[in-house]
Amino acid sequence: MKRFVYIIGVLFLLFSCDNKNFYKIEGKLSNLNDATLYFIFESPETIRIDTVMSSEKGHFSVFHEHDDEVDMQVITVYYHDREQWFAIYPEVGRTVQVKGDARYPQTLQIKGGRINDMLSQFKKKAEPLLKELSDIPTMTHELLKSVQDFITKNPGEEASAVLIAEYFADPAEIELTENLLQMLAPELDDYFIVQNIRKEIEKAKTTQVGAKAPDFQVTNIYGQTYAVDSFTNKYFILAFTALWCDLCKTQVMMLDKIASKYATDSLEILMISLDDELDDVREMIRQDTIQWNLVADSAGQAIHLFDIYNVNSIPKCFLIDKDGIILLNTKNGEELKQTVEEIMKNHPF
Repeated sequence: MKRFVYIIGVLFLLFSCDNKNFYKIEGKLSNLNDATLYFIFESPETIRIDTVMSSEKGHFSVFHEHDDEVDMQVITVYYHDREQWFAIYPEVGRTVQVKGDARYPQTLQIKGGRINDMLSQFKKKAEPLLKELSDIPTMTHELLKSVQDFITKNPGEEASAVLIAEYFADPAEIELTENLLQMLAPELDDYFIVQNIRKEIEKAKTTQVGAKAPDFQVTNIYGQTYAVDSFTNKYFILAFTALWCDLCKTQVMMLDKIASKYATDSLEILMISLDDELDDVREMIRQDTIQWNLVADSAGQAIHLFDIYNVNSIPKCFLIDKDGIILLNTKNGEELKQTVEEIMKNHPF
């Protein structure tokens, strides 16, 4: 009888070991101020969202059964009221362990699966640089060199593509991103992250200096409709802004000085505001001596333009010429003012 029970037990263990039809993530995060974590499981076919509560000490665990017809490509974990996040690259049947300081998601050690393990090796070596990037979101030469060194040593690893996507897939850095992609081995061309980066590059090129400004149709707060060809035979500035953004104020971006100096028949400013409360927008307009041509987001207009103009932070201004060609793409008000003055001096109306 004992022998029979032993055999049954061994068979059960063997069966359990072979049953690897799952995704499992567990870990511990220090300095986790909010116990709620959101796990976004993404595949080409579907997206699944799991909400998980961590313990007082930051422990958490999530289990998700694997569908043989759906392979999860990435799991994104949001926390701190969805303001911070980190990504996990899962393998079916492999438990992923996460640990580290929640204040620095870029330095978290995520282990379990080849991509996660290799990224954790990179993060461990580059931890001081990554913490610096978290505190001051400006790419450093040292971090770029660290990524380049990693890619040089690992050109055929998916982790190399992940690093490019995480730190260098910026619409303002197309040439740098393309140079990094060229360092990857050809066998990664079909990897979904590489394909996504290439798509983003092609999209970003539509708003590069020298490109034809993407067309649009929006209605300002006075009910007037505008498109790119509404500004034919004049220069115009497309300014992306919001009332709550201190850096977007017209004084900071020099828009007030530009608007006061040039007549609207030679240069016009179209402001695209993320604000959707028309009463607040109109109140702001009433307090200003300049009658701004402003489009609010009450009908989702601003979000649409943010997307087609690849705007991922504000303020952002595009200076567009009489033929609809982008002359400048900037977040610097002084640069915008100087460029406008130079153009108007050389091409007076």
